[in-house]
Amino acid sequence: MALIRRIFTTRYGQVHVRSATGAGRPIVLLHGSGRSGGMWEKFQVVSGRATHAVDRLGYGFSDAPPWALTMEQYAQCTLDALSAGGVEGEIDVLGWHSGSLEAIEIAQQSPERVHRVGLIGVPLFNARERTRALAKQADQTLRPVEEGDHLTTAWRAQFAYRQPPYDFVDAQERLLEFLLAPNAGADYRAVCGYETAKRLKNFKPSLTVFAPHDDLLEQTARVQELIHGRGTYVDLPGQSVDALREDLDFMIELINRHFPV
Repeated sequence: MALIRRIFTTRYGQVHVRSATGAGRPIVLLHGSGRSGGMWEKFQVVSGRATHAVDRLGYGFSDAPPWALTMEQYAQCTLDALSAGGVEGEIDVLGWHSGSLEAIEIAQQSPERVHRVGLIGVPLFNARERTRALAKQADQTLRPVEEGDHLTTAWRAQFAYRQPPYDFVDAQERLLEFLLAPNAGADYRAVCGYETAKRLKNFKPSLTVFAPHDDLLEQTARVQELIHGRGTYVDLPGQSVDALREDLDFMIELINRHFPV
């Protein structure tokens, strides 16, 4: 299935969206920090579902934002782009890592439209982790040097949280996403400033939390207490940060099961 790529004007800049026609209620796909909507391309092409994968402002082929946006502002821009693209009626929303918090916020801002929400890995940080994330992750601006050492450092970073044998083609694609972002960690400020626990305690839409065993497993597990009796928690011990690449068929079946056509 071919993807349709479009650019839409939003209140804080132009947003790039990859869309696929297909069955079921449209699923809005939200990427993690340092990535783009491109991380969902294979899922969009193979799944046969109606989908819209958004490049958050500052990532992929979307504009850089005019200032450091909050999670509320990122969500506003996604909703602006969907409206500009003529996406009407009910939607489902599926987020990955930082995209999970944007998915929560989209449901907060547009509760009449959002039917189901899925979160794949949730950065539910405690105070110490927020401080560390702001110090270590929020500024990933690439500063060029003549010898090109900045590129070597960025290349080596693509192997974090992964074990050999490495997929060098995938690493190169992730490096390109990193290089396209003026600051690949910009949305960490929004993540650390978002009241995730408060939002989840009062969450209304149908909610499924998927917990791959990746670098956010400990943080994701904290969600269980907040959604007890009001959502579904799916432990995924066989899946990693690269689940969409390593086990695409499984992920399609899993998402179809929890987001039925």
